[in-house]
Amino acid sequence: MSVNTVSNQNETSSANSPEIMASAGSSASPEATSSAGGNASAIKNDFMTLMLASIQNQDPTNPIDSNDFVTQMAQISQVESLEMMRANQTMSMIMMENLGIVQSAQLIGKSAMVPASEFELDGETIDGKIYLENAAQELNLEITDDNGEVVATINLGAQEPGDVAFTIDPEDLDLPPGKYEITAKASAGEETLTADTFIKAPIEKVHFISASGVMMAELGNGLGTVSVLDISEVS
Repeated sequence: MSVNTVSNQNETSSANSPEIMASAGSSASPEATSSAGGNASAIKNDFMTLMLASIQNQDPTNPIDSNDFVTQMAQISQVESLEMMRANQTMSMIMMENLGIVQSAQLIGKSAMVPASEFELDGETIDGKIYLENAAQELNLEITDDNGEVVATINLGAQEPGDVAFTIDPEDLDLPPGKYEITAKASAGEETLTADTFIKAPIEKVHFISASGVMMAELGNGLGTVSVLDISEVS
């Protein structure tokens, strides 16, 4: 009779040994977050239930090593901390997006200067600028229509390095409404280089791209949609 009792205790001990508990604990690891609610709090509760059950049913002659519980508890705490960090990051992104949308409303109706070489004329004048890295003995702005023909040239003369402002007046240049392209040519001695051009256009709409977190501005004068990071001036 005594032998049978010892045998039953050994079977119970085998079913609740540290190895079995470690296996049960590993089921509450980050790889199994889909179980019991799919979050760290539910996993932690399951782990505590398993731990208490193992302690209650352990073999008194061969108790479970407490270090196993400490190690597994630390792993569960790490999972819980990571989940809280992800939740905080998500909340921060939502707050930043909402703040960006509120701030973007202040841009609508203003004008933005952006890098551009193509635009549309509708009878109104268009302002822009040319950025020169080096001084130019002569600076010309060529305007080409949608057929690829140069229809007007604005001579800006000699210029120092930096920004050079220009205005395209369709009435003075006899340019009908339509699509055009500009090219800035800077001459220094016998060398002629192409300089960067910028065009000013009204900001008609601003929206946020959630996937990338980038704010985009829809501009007039046929410039289309550009990132607000490309705007060099707002007026």
